Formats: sequence, C-alpha cells, structure tokens
Amino acid sequence: MTAICGELNVLELGAGSIAASMAGMVLADAGARVLKVEPPDGDILRAANPSGFLVWNRGKESVVADLRTAEGRDRVLGLASAADVVIEAFAPGRADEWGIGADVLTAANPALVHCSITAFGESGPYATLKGYDSLVAAKAGLWARGAFGHRDGPIFYPVPWASYGAAMQSVAGIAGALVARETTGRGQRLGATLVNGLEPLEYFVGTIAQLMVKQGQQPTMDSRDMAAATRYGMLMITKDGRIVQTSTLLPHQGRALCEVAGIAHVLDEPRFSRIPMFDNADDAQAWEDLLWEEFRKHDLAYWLPRLEASPDVAFEVAGTSEQGLEHPQIQHNGDVITVDDPTVGPMREVGPIGHFSATPMAPSRSAPALGDFRGPFESPSLAAQVGGDAPAHPFAGVTIVDFGNFYAMPYATAMAAALGARVIKLEDVSGDPYRVAFGPEVASTKTTAGKESLSVDLRTPEGRAIAQQVVAGADVFITSFRAGVADKLGLGYEDLRAKNPSLVYVHAAGYGRDGPYAQRALYAQAAQAVAGSFGRQVGYWADPVRNAGMSVIEMQAIVAPRLFQIIDGDSNGALEALVALALSIYHQRRTGEGQLVVTSMISGNAWAYSDDFCTYAGKPPIPVCDDEYYGTGALDRVYRAAEGTWVCLAVRTDAEFRALVGAVGLPELAEDERFATAEARGANDSDLVAALSGRFADKPADEWESVLSAARVGCVAVNLEGHPNFVCFDPVLRETGLTLTYDHPLFGEMVRTAPHVTFSETPGRVAPPCVRGQHNRSILGDLGYSDDEIAGFESDGVVIPPS
Repeated sequence: MTAICGELNVLELGAGSIAASMAGMVLADAGARVLKVEPPDGDILRAANPSGFLVWNRGKESVVADLRTAEGRDRVLGLASAADVVIEAFAPGRADEWGIGADVLTAANPALVHCSITAFGESGPYATLKGYDSLVAAKAGLWARGAFGHRDGPIFYPVPWASYGAAMQSVAGIAGALVARETTGRGQRLGATLVNGLEPLEYFVGTIAQLMVKQGQQPTMDSRDMAAATRYGMLMITKDGRIVQTSTLLPHQGRALCEVAGIAHVLDEPRFSRIPMFDNADDAQAWEDLLWEEFRKHDLAYWLPRLEASPDVAFEVAGTSEQGLEHPQIQHNGDVITVDDPTVGPMREVGPIGHFSATPMAPSRSAPALGDFRGPFESPSLAAQVGGDAPAHPFAGVTIVDFGNFYAMPYATAMAAALGARVIKLEDVSGDPYRVAFGPEVASTKTTAGKESLSVDLRTPEGRAIAQQVVAGADVFITSFRAGVADKLGLGYEDLRAKNPSLVYVHAAGYGRDGPYAQRALYAQAAQAVAGSFGRQVGYWADPVRNAGMSVIEMQAIVAPRLFQIIDGDSNGALEALVALALSIYHQRRTGEGQLVVTSMISGNAWAYSDDFCTYAGKPPIPVCDDEYYGTGALDRVYRAAEGTWVCLAVRTDAEFRALVGAVGLPELAEDERFATAEARGANDSDLVAALSGRFADKPADEWESVLSAARVGCVAVNLEGHPNFVCFDPVLRETGLTLTYDHPLFGEMVRTAPHVTFSETPGRVAPPCVRGQHNRSILGDLGYSDDEIAGFESDGVVIPPS
C-alpha cells in the first residue's frame, strides 16, 4: 500500500509554531518526508512544551540553519528548490527580510506549494501582533466569559485551539493545491491564519447576534443567555465528587437520562413534556435540580453501569487527557499508539488523523534530535509538467454526498465546500435537527453553507434508490450516523462501493465505526471530556476534592460556574474530518482509488489536546490555570488594566522578558535574581504577578498593546465583546478580507468568515447556505428524471419539497 503523501518532500519553517508543527506532523504521518528547520539552539518548544514537541514532530528530520546568516538562508533555499511543499510560520514579512519569502522560493521552484501561517494575515493593524495562541484567543474575544461566570473579566483557557485549527485548515488547503497541481503542474501561494483556526468554535451565536442587530437589539455575546430555557448539555456531580457530562439534544435522549436517574415519572408533568426544551428558564432549572439531587446520592461506581446500559444517554466522565488514553473506545479505534523515543523511552500518544483502508498511516518514529538529518531531498518536485488550465477552486469537480446531522461532520463538509467541492446534503423527511435547534435555520447557517440539499424519504425503496443514484455519481460519501444506520437505508460501505468502486467512503461518527461505544450517542461536551477538556480547561475545580462535603446548592453556586468550558467537542471533530476528507480526495485524484476512511469526534478532540494526550516516564505536568483562571503563570496571563480594561500578556523567551520589563518601566526586574531565568521566574511567580499587576493598572489596555507590541512583546487588549461579535462586527477583519458579506436566502445580507485558506491561483468558494430540499429538482434533473416524474415523487412523499 502506498502512503498518501509518500512521494512528497516537505520543508517546515517557523520554530516555535505549534500550527506549523502540527501541519507537518499530519503530512509526516501520511508518509511525506518532512524536514524541520531549527535554529542552532533548537525549537523553543523543545523546552517550553516538551511533550508537545515530541508528539507534534514525530516522523520528521531536523535541519539546523541560522537564518540570520547567509549560510543558513542558502541552506533553506537549496532545500526549497526540491520541495513540493513549504510550511512557513514566521511573523509577516520576516521571511522576505531574510530573502527566503514565498516570492523567492516559488520563483525558483514553480511547482512549490507554499503555505504561510500567520496570526491575523499579512496586513492590517493586527498583523504585527505576536502569533501566540493565548494572544489570538484573547484578541478574538474567546475568553470574554467572566460576565456570565463566577467573576468579572476574561477567563483564560490554556488550549492551543487557534494553532490546531490553522494546522488542519492548512493541511486541507495544501491537499487542495496539490490536487490543482496535478492539472496545472504549478504550485501556488497559500495563506492560513490562527484567527481563522478559531473560527470553527463559533457555532451559531454570530448568526443570532446579526439577526438581533437587524431587529434593532443589542447583540448577544454568549449562548447561555439565549438558551436559558433549554438543557442541551448538563453536568452532574456524584457523591464521590466525580463530574458526569451529559448531552441531551433530542427528546428521546432527555427521556433516557430521566430513566437512568430514576425520575422517569416527571415526564408525565406538562412542564417537562418537551425535554430538553422548556417553556421557561424556571422549568429548565427545575429539571436540572432534580438530576443534580439524584446523582449526588450515589458514587460514580453506582451510576457508571447504569449510564453505559442506556446507549441513548450521551455522557462521559470528566478526567485528564492522560486518563483519556485508557478510554476503551480510544484504544479500540487505534487512537492511541506507542512510539519509542530514544530519550524518554516508550511514549503513548495520539494515533493518526484518520484510519484509511488503502493508505494506512503508521507513525513509528519519535521527534528528531536536534540536527538529526539524512541529507537533502533526493528528488526534485514531483509535479506533472502538464501545464493545464487552473481549476476554478482547489476541489472543483469533486462531489461529496453528506449524510449526517448537527455540527461536527456537517461543518467539515462546509469547509470542503469552501475549497470548491460540490456538497450535496442528503436529508430525510424532517431534515437535519440542527436546522431548528436554536431557531429556524439559525444554527444551520454555517453547516449548510455552500451546499445543495436533497430531501427524500429514505424509508421508501424509491427514496433509497434515488440516494444510491446520487452517490453512484459522486466522489465521496460521508456519514456521521452511528454504525448501522446508513446500512439499514442502503447506504452502507459495501452497498455503495458495489455501485461506485472508486468511492471514498468516510465514516465520521462520534465514537467510531465499531467497538464497545460505537452504538452510543455522542455530542460535543461529552466528546471533549474524553480527551481531557476538564483537566485542561478547568483543572483546578474539576478535581473531586473541591466539592467534597458540599450540598447540591453549594455545588451549583460555587463549583458549577467554575466548570464552564469552551465547547470544542464539535469543532475539533470537524477539523479532523476535514483533513481526512482532503487527504483522501488528493489520493483519489492521483490514483483513481477509493477507500474506507474512519474518523471520530473523540479522536479529533484527542488531537486538539495532543500535547497532554500522551504519557511517558518523567513527563512534566502540563500547565493549568490558577483557581480563578487568570492564567498559567505571570507571563501567560490576563491582567486588569485601567478604565475597566484587561490585557493578555504572553512572554516566551528571556529576550522578551527583558523587553517587557523595560517597556513597562520596571527595568530593575531584569537584574533581579528572583527573575533571572525561566526557572527562577516560575519559583517566584506570585512576586512577578504582583509587580506586573501594579504596573498594568496604570494605563488602559489599548495603550499597553501599542507600547508592548512596538517593543516586540506579546500583549493585546482583551476583547470583552465575545468571539461571535468579533467575527461578525470587527472592522479590521472586514478591512483585511478575513470576513465578507453574502446574501442569506432567508436573512438577507450577512457577514461570515472568508474561506479559511487563501490561494494565489485557485481561490476558495463563497456560496450561501441552503434550505432543506432546495435543490431537489435540479439534482433529480441531473439524474435524468423528468418534471412529471419529480412531481410524482413529491405527490407520493418520496421527495420532500422545501417547506
């Protein structure tokens, strides 16, 4: 079997970049030869995040090059001349200053696909901000949660979401550019950003905010104030202090949870008849209180077998990422592997980005030692010198049939549609429940963008035959339903491959295709719990010792507000599924070969937490926040500034520390032995916090951002308006092309994020969302059905017209 990227040469530039490291990791796992360029003293991540470095750089080689010297730059130029792909993550303009920018490299190697990863793009006021995850998240409003929680001000979450998202979007873009290169023989320039890497975390609130503005109302910042009369996701705490996260998006799941909890009798009360939706917030809270009281009566050992016995209860138990390695389904899927590292020994870590039947990934080498390099690339670029016309979009001509509901998989295909694929959303009689989850067509605005909708009754033989005809002419079929659902409807792998032997069939469910949990329901909050989100995001208060001896009222008042997390279970799964799609399409386009590809939401979340989703002898603990979630230390933290504003500070090196204390007027701290080294600063963290807190209080946040950015210190004014408002209303994003307007079929002019990756020759595609059944007639017409036949299908209830 040939690896998907087995003939590719990849050069990775940008020491210290998590995004570049993860993008290179995916390509290395897929068989590419990846050379990582490091400065003479090594990538800063070797010391700053040793576990992350080992995982994110597995399978690569290390090339030492001092890019401040002519010799180092010449070495990069030589390597790039024979590369297929360059991943570069320097600050905007830095590579150009060194003479190794994209223009220079692509001029010397016209077949080169060059992907640059920046924080906020290469122009505009935000372009000069340092590309650290905490700074991008703070600027983008992701942490503006304090007004809804246990204290005022922003809440710091130490997870590299921006880097993970940008990495996966970059890989998908690279695959698209390589597909285009098969036709043209030419590479092109790509651009990805950390801020767009965060965009999948904005599920639907931005749509509601824009609709509120259209109605003359103040836009909301958070989903909780609009979901007060729903209980789609809840947590309970057992007698022994263990946190159980549940998700109840559908009525039968709410009923199942009531049955497990022993309160099924409440379903007879009219106020609870529509669980998980209620007539008012009081009824919703009353149901939640009943569950809290019941779960607090018994230990986890009592509840776990009862929860596991009901497959309709979507739940997981809160834990750490290391505990997630032991999850039975994670192990069954092969989502944890063991790699021998010459220094730390056997290392258990996250498995490959997907499981490919024809082109399996089998990472086996750990990260390289500094300078561990086998020599220059042995062959020139492999682009076919055909010189054909460029396609309109990277995945133009690719047809994907999307059969699934809610967010994770459907947003993966929406991102594929933005890369130019034709995506046909196959829906049943009532359509995707996500279309009505938060108001008619509100949440689905993102998940149906750029798609066509075909609505048929798959319970009928005629409806199944139509669906099979559509797939027979497609390139990819992807489903997110639990194992067996598609099979019962004639849409199983064997059935469809028999009709379309070159089909890529992707199963992107919650838990996977088979195994002990494969028949269980799963949604975002529970999926992220498997990967250790509680331990990483809210680790201090997730410890069972924090709620020992508390009553239910005390836990709800003290503990529960401190357990509020960023919901990333869906977005992480969407990003993984996007990469699996993109790589399988690249392979199919080159070889004509289809295959079965399996991903899962739990695997996608393990990837997002992969620097802690690992274990080995002597592994250092991952930094977690203090008990009030201000940060992981004095130099990665939010501080109060003047006039009710806040700053986020991120300092990584000794040089940055010296620049910081000089710029804030505390130069004496650079000579203070308490802060002379990173180790000393860690030991005296509270003293440093006190010194910096006093100084930051002197000026408003915008002034500090200006002063410290000019000194090349990572500091931003924290956006307290929220991530949805930032995406929809920030003027800088509009001016720099990171967002754009489009015409929604129901709501009129709306704002959305531009395609996540820019292309110099084959741009992404922007198209509006679809309503259920909107494209029935055009799709059936393409299959050869006449207007009379289509009308007959509608009359018989086989084809469901738009409502």
